[in-house]
Amino acid sequence: MRGVALAFLALAGCATVPLQAPEVPVSQVGVAFDRNEEVGSFVEGFAEPAAGRAVTPDDPVRVASISKLVVGIGVMKLVEQGKLDLDSDASAYLGWKLRNPAYPNRPITLRQLLSHTSSVRDHHDQYAIPLGDSVQSIMAAPTSWDPKHGPGDVFFKYSNLNFPIVASIVERVTGERFDLWMRREVIEPMKLDACYNWPTCSDAKVARAVVLTQDGKAVKDDLGGRQPDCPVYVETGACDLARSKLGENGALFAPRADCGSPCAISLASAECC
Repeated sequence: MRGVALAFLALAGCATVPLQAPEVPVSQVGVAFDRNEEVGSFVEGFAEPAAGRAVTPDDPVRVASISKLVVGIGVMKLVEQGKLDLDSDASAYLGWKLRNPAYPNRPITLRQLLSHTSSVRDHHDQYAIPLGDSVQSIMAAPTSWDPKHGPGDVFFKYSNLNFPIVASIVERVTGERFDLWMRREVIEPMKLDACYNWPTCSDAKVARAVVLTQDGKAVKDDLGGRQPDCPVYVETGACDLARSKLGENGALFAPRADCGSPCAISLASAECC
């Protein structure tokens, strides 16, 4: 009887606990490889929770700041071609003077921008520069600079804002939109179907996009299998890329690739993302 009583009490106790809907697991993908090949992988969760589409190891997902590494490869290709110099004043490429207002006589170089020793600083999310605005206008704000450590001090401080400047330089030197040049000159030679934001990815890749979620809600890349209506960040006005001239706003195609906007590179958005 004691066993029966205990079983009854246990069942009664369970009945008082409110039932909760199971949580959708966070998407996780892992791939193991050696110097020769892929040797294993695991997956968990959904690429597209609303549709119940499970994630796979081949689905494109924003790789955040890994996108900066790929930008660096593009820059070094231009250095090898003699079109850029790592230690020249970056102002010569931009067409306007890039200076920390606290150190007006110190030039800022590509090497410093790429290595986060330029004294450029993030202030909130000003590095996500919307269509219609410019890198030059953002750099005119004192909050975009370190007043205590100048370029040439070899003082490291990670800053996303370095890379919209670098991408602007790439556009000025190549005469081509950043994402288009990077796709042709860097990503395709690597034999990747990848892109900065989505415009240069194939339809097949876009159809498998992994939706970025926060607190169970879709916040990015909920594409429904098609290209986004607008591939860049817009705060006001129409999504018309003609509103920005080449080299004016290198942030548009997310070379910095913050967690919410970068590179859809399928290593594998960019904000990317």
